[in-house]
Amino acid sequence: MLTTIDERGTLSSRPLTVQTYNDHGDVFFLVGRDDQWVGADGEAANASIVDEGVTWVSIAGRLRLSDDPKLLDELWDDASAEYFPDGKDDAIVAFVQSDRWEYWTAPTAAVQVFEFLKAKFSDEPVDLASSGTIET
Repeated sequence: MLTTIDERGTLSSRPLTVQTYNDHGDVFFLVGRDDQWVGADGEAANASIVDEGVTWVSIAGRLRLSDDPKLLDELWDDASAEYFPDGKDDAIVAFVQSDRWEYWTAPTAAVQVFEFLKAKFSDEPVDLASSGTIET
């Protein structure tokens, strides 16, 4: 999910495909060049990613927009062509220039049941998750 500030000044989210990320923790997407929801370059933005329901990541930073044709070529793939039937001219690169990644992990449902049962019948605490923050 990519969350940006909409025309009313409130947060608005939509699902997007992550094209890539870089060594600085920035996360890249392709979006419609004329999409009204995209927002302004430099506004606060957040990307949220979940990995098979076990790991959640929140990437906070600033929305950056680029119409660099070389970057667009690097990110373009066959799936992109399905979303932009008129080709690369309709797309622009949007990315969250990250300043912080936060993450949470949780075990599968079966492991959660085991942890609850273990805690119920022993003196051991429930161990369900871990979390952390990475400043970028």
